[in-house]
Amino acid sequence: MNAEENASRQEASSTGRHAAPEGAPRHPAIDLSRDPNPGRPDHAKPDDE
Repeated sequence: MNAEENASRQEASSTGRHAAPEGAPRHPAIDLSRDPNPGRPDHAKPDDE
């Protein structure tokens, strides 16, 4: 691996392996504007009281 390949590899890892390319649209499954309960976690186990 030469220095150029190493630099591009380090740059990619700093943004995360699964990071979307710059300027990419959001995935339609991750549309927070459609959240029926904004700000309230509805996926967590209920608190024991």
